[in-house]
Amino acid sequence: MMTGKLAALFKKADKTKLIVLLGIVGILLIFLSSVLGGERAGKKTSAGDTAETGQSQQGYLDKTQTELQDILSHIDGVGEVEIMITLERSEEKNYVYEEKKSTDSSDGSRVSSRESLEKSCILIDGENGQKDALVQSTSEPLVKGVLIVCAGGGDSEVVSQVLDAVTTLLDIPSNRVCITQKK
Repeated sequence: MMTGKLAALFKKADKTKLIVLLGIVGILLIFLSSVLGGERAGKKTSAGDTAETGQSQQGYLDKTQTELQDILSHIDGVGEVEIMITLERSEEKNYVYEEKKSTDSSDGSRVSSRESLEKSCILIDGENGQKDALVQSTSEPLVKGVLIVCAGGGDSEVVSQVLDAVTTLLDIPSNRVCITQKK
């Protein structure tokens, strides 16, 4: 039924209507390909970034806790120590972008101008022949809080020394550090 109407339209239509119809179909195809193609590429990239961020975040936590535990155990009176660190945000990477700016203007009966800015991430050859985005800078995860359980946690002088060490090493305020005595 629908094909019959289309066939009748094409038989009666003049060349101008056909050109307009083909133009509309072409624009729809371009629009659909950009919408559908953009979603697929975005999902693939974000899934890879999420897995990589999770691994680097856990690695940062393990490394920081181990180093802090080692340093604090050398402070006189601390004794055996256990540490737990929580993060406010994970590692952030800032990428290098290439920007292309174009301006179109026409001076006909109507004055109109169009300006567009295109940003694209610069890709380099990475490991295993993959393309990776060029990283401009990386900021380490932000520490939210630290819990320290140590044998010397009942002595106020030891607590003060441990608090000073942790706030200095991790660059966090003292209200984000909890020090308590171990059983």
